[in-house]
Amino acid sequence: MQLPGRESACFAGASSADVLRLLGIGATGAILMALGEGPMRTKALTEQVSGYTARTIYRYAGQLSELEMVDREEEFGVPSKVVYALSDPCGTDLHAVVNRFAGTSLTRLPDGRLDARAWTSLSLLADMWEAGMVESLSWEGHSPTELARGQHELSYHQINRRTGLFKAGGLLEEWQGPGRRRCYGLTRKTRRDMGMLVGIARWRNKHVVAGDEVGMTAVEMATALRVALPLMHLPDHCGECLQMNVVSEDASESEEVWTEVRDDGTVHSCSEAPTQLSSSGSGKVGAWIPLLLEGDSRGISTTGSCLAADSLAVLYAALWTQQLV
Repeated sequence: MQLPGRESACFAGASSADVLRLLGIGATGAILMALGEGPMRTKALTEQVSGYTARTIYRYAGQLSELEMVDREEEFGVPSKVVYALSDPCGTDLHAVVNRFAGTSLTRLPDGRLDARAWTSLSLLADMWEAGMVESLSWEGHSPTELARGQHELSYHQINRRTGLFKAGGLLEEWQGPGRRRCYGLTRKTRRDMGMLVGIARWRNKHVVAGDEVGMTAVEMATALRVALPLMHLPDHCGECLQMNVVSEDASESEEVWTEVRDDGTVHSCSEAPTQLSSSGSGKVGAWIPLLLEGDSRGISTTGSCLAADSLAVLYAALWTQQLV
């Protein structure tokens, strides 16, 4: 993965999957989190980042420096000393995104550090997102055969192998469907991961993409919404249906998301528009981002019943404040 730098930006050209994969491979995510506590000399960094050899830490710290995520300064003397620190604002901003997400959805060890498997799950999420599997499963569960028909270049055997890895990583759940076929669906963990993806989109808007972009396309934001909405529980709106509309910043594209609230108050995404809509909400991608990250719904217009307004309020809590079970 080649991510060349450019003036006033880092990771130029990197997609959201690229950023997730960078955090999930090797010691990069652990180094980023360790440096969030402040600048460190090489020896202190190797002591802080456990589970990796010193050579591995040197290598990944050097990679982060090349990608403008980390500043490397050499203090001359005998012997000379190297000090690493998060670059500001590129590195510090990404640390803030990961640290916030870690507080709600990544597994911490008793000493407060993140479990190494938590970083691996980010790499797996990157693969799922990039292959379009998150989008395919955002409506309903599918068998490996159905997933293999997606718009990607993966064979059935590659899909079959990956679904096993995604299940082991806590991103997919498995059940037996009609005809005793295996079916896979998104777990609550994967649904909560949409908060991380939207946070990375804001980071990309600031540090990667052109100023007139917002880090996510309308299709990507619609997918994130469709995946996250079933986290909600709306017992006061049983039987109602909701439409959410995501518009690109230049208004050239528009994606619709439909959900229904069932009799038990659970929310389910629909692949087709319901016959009757109770409420709707609409906004540009740049308005949906602060809604999902801060609960700020001022950029979203709503019509119909109070279902849309209630959903906007509950969705933020479901992503960031509720316990993951």
